[in-house]
Amino acid sequence: MAVAYGATAPGWIVLLAVIAIVVTLRLYRVAKGTKYSTARVYRLPAFYILFTAVALATILLTLTDVTIAAAVFVAGIIVGLRISGGVSFSDRRGIVYYKRSPAVMILWLASFVGRFAIEVLYPTNHYALLAVALLLAGTTGLILGEAFHIKNSYADYRKHTDAQEQ
Repeated sequence: MAVAYGATAPGWIVLLAVIAIVVTLRLYRVAKGTKYSTARVYRLPAFYILFTAVALATILLTLTDVTIAAAVFVAGIIVGLRISGGVSFSDRRGIVYYKRSPAVMILWLASFVGRFAIEVLYPTNHYALLAVALLLAGTTGLILGEAFHIKNSYADYRKHTDAQEQ
C-alpha cells in the first residue's frame, strides 16, 4: 500500500473512500454480528497472512528483520488469544451468528490507521516500511489468535446448546 509522491487529489479521495468503506463494514460486522462458519472465521486471517507476506517480500529485509517480524506475529497470536474473550454467539432462526471482540477491533483499527499514516508520511523510508510490516505482522497474529479463540468458543457454544436440547 505504498503511496507515491505527487498523488492527485482524486486519487486521495478514492483511497480515503475505500478506507472509510472498509472501516465502516468492519464496525458494522462487530456491532451486528456475522454468520458463523469456519471458513468465514479464517478468511480474514488468511488474507492478512498473504498481505503480510507480500508486504514483507516487497522491502529488503535482513535476517534480523524477518526474525523480529516472526516474533511480533507470534506475540500477536498470544495477545489475540488473550483479549478476544468478548466473542459472543447467538442463534437467529436456526443460523448461528457471532460478534467479535471489541478489543481486537480497536487494536485492528488503530494499527490500520497507523500503517496508513506511516506509509503516507514516510513512503520511501526503509525503517518506516519496516514499522508498517511489523504492525501488519502483529495485527495478523492478533486476528489469527482471535480466530483460534472464536473457533474454540464456537465448539463450547455447540456443546452448551446441544446439552440444553437434550
